Amino acid sequence: MLYVFGLGNSSSSNGTVTITDVAGRTVQVPAQVDKVVGTGCSAREIVYLNASDKIVGIEKTETNSTGGWGSQLPYMIAHPELMSLPIVGDARTNVVNYEEIAKLKPDVVFAADASTAEDVQSKTGIPTVVVYTMGVGTKEQMEKYQNSLKIMGKVLGKDERAQELITYINSCEEDLNKRTKDAASSNNATVYVGGHAYRGSHGITSTNAFYPPFRLVNANNVASNVTTNDTSIAVQIDKEQLINWNPDVIFIEESSLASVVNETKNYPQYKDLNAVKNGQVYGLLSYCLYSYNKDILIADAYYVGKVLYPEQFSDVNPEEKADEIFVKFVGKPVYSQMKAAQGGFKKIEI
Repeated sequence: MLYVFGLGNSSSSNGTVTITDVAGRTVQVPAQVDKVVGTGCSAREIVYLNASDKIVGIEKTETNSTGGWGSQLPYMIAHPELMSLPIVGDARTNVVNYEEIAKLKPDVVFAADASTAEDVQSKTGIPTVVVYTMGVGTKEQMEKYQNSLKIMGKVLGKDERAQELITYINSCEEDLNKRTKDAASSNNATVYVGGHAYRGSHGITSTNAFYPPFRLVNANNVASNVTTNDTSIAVQIDKEQLINWNPDVIFIEESSLASVVNETKNYPQYKDLNAVKNGQVYGLLSYCLYSYNKDILIADAYYVGKVLYPEQFSDVNPEEKADEIFVKFVGKPVYSQMKAAQGGFKKIEI
């Protein structure tokens, strides 16, 4: 299903702008937004849009508190000042602190779904706009995401920045496809990602049939035929299925590396996998610790491309490319911090 969204731009006499959000709701928001709260993992996109100075509250998982991933989220690493802001809830547990939001008095709140938006708006009286900041595993999801960026840009007065970011995302996708589309037809290597993080770390049997870094470089994902109702999230396969697939190259999301190594010790058959025997196991940064960090996702894709198609990526240094991407998205080169937190792009042993 292809979603089409409207961006109302008719200002009324009381200084408001009409916005049609991704749920088809019409919302009147202030023409000038100075204070904002992003629930449902949307604070990241506010940072992407160069509006971090407008954020007045964050979600618990964005912190370094118990259960928080702040030290592994590029937008929080780049803007540590956000860590000291009040906690307004947690998308991972579907909790919204309405009282705190009302106390902070933001001009607008972003939410992930219509039900939450209606609750926030009715309980606080603050205009609440539904945006889509989650999965980007398919073309339709990416189109929905980019339209959401435009909506957020309109609300925040960052229209030009939203278009700049969309243009950059598209240019990366085009570059990756151009480098790999012909080479992929003659490259028969099969690939698999294990330890795919979603709402936390997981073992080697956690994977993704629509794994975006693979799709962006036309990689032959052995899990591509796994049936799933949601292309955004991980699926769990049987141990025997991975043995049967016997991929040539395995990538591991490194936030899950400890779990993967422990699982491998308890299931020695994994040592017989071609990728393990031939030293073709590589580490990736986990991009879905708290919804989809699009900067990490694209950086991962360049590293996957470098591993699978070294000739086509001979001019690419994955670590330098990652920092270029991070600067574009969050304003600072944070790869070294991500590497320290997770391990970085390299061969690994499991």
